[in-house]
Amino acid sequence: MSDKTVYEQHIKAHFDECSAKVDAFKEEASKANETAQIEMHKHIQYLEEKMSEGKAKLDQLVCASEEKFESMKKEVESIWQSTKSTLHHASKHFGK
Repeated sequence: MSDKTVYEQHIKAHFDECSAKVDAFKEEASKANETAQIEMHKHIQYLEEKMSEGKAKLDQLVCASEEKFESMKKEVESIWQSTKSTLHHASKHFGK
């Protein structure tokens, strides 16, 4: 397995884990009072936007040649770090 494939799978696993957490956040938000739901859904929406951006960049990485892999890897890593930070921030507003 190439380094590129291993990296793709590694980042995809991170985004899959993030998706599972968003699903848990949605479940928690559905049980909250109306005021809390509004705030929770703002965090969920922003997190989903970050994840969408990251997944789009990951799709580009998958299609990239081995030569472009290293430069794209840095972009994907940057987006993942931003998504992870957003997830951490959102987690403060949820019980999980």
